[in-house]
Amino acid sequence: MGKLNIAHHKSYHPYRQDNIERVRRDEEEVAQKEVEAEGKDLGKKRGKKKEDDMKAIEDAKASIVAKDSKQGHINIFEDLEQQEMVTTTRATKKTAQLEAEKGVPLAPSAKDLNPLYSERNKGKEYQEDEKSRRLRLRDQQDEGHVESQ
Repeated sequence: MGKLNIAHHKSYHPYRQDNIERVRRDEEEVAQKEVEAEGKDLGKKRGKKKEDDMKAIEDAKASIVAKDSKQGHINIFEDLEQQEMVTTTRATKKTAQLEAEKGVPLAPSAKDLNPLYSERNKGKEYQEDEKSRRLRLRDQQDEGHVESQ
């Protein structure tokens, strides 16, 4: 690959001090605008988030108290464990059913025994066009001529 050769006296040269300063200044402005935008968004969402968080904490405390009274320990991952058990049982049932239905194939399938290309002209009589008929007749005449010599 070739090297980028830009004359140093051009205004768009990337290593000129004024261009380096301008890029740094522009990047700072963009970063500052992003921080301000995030601060505004956070201020709007804080009120809702606090209410939602408090509600979630109260629900979690209530469920822990209810579970604690039922059992001797707290299982935080109980929901995940139940979901995992359900999905694994469904998956094993499906695979077991499929294997039981199919079994082990001992012979090629019907599709493999009758491929598409072998069935195209099956049952149809070959339609000989004029050119191929002339060539066949010519070949037969040549064979008869060669045998007689």
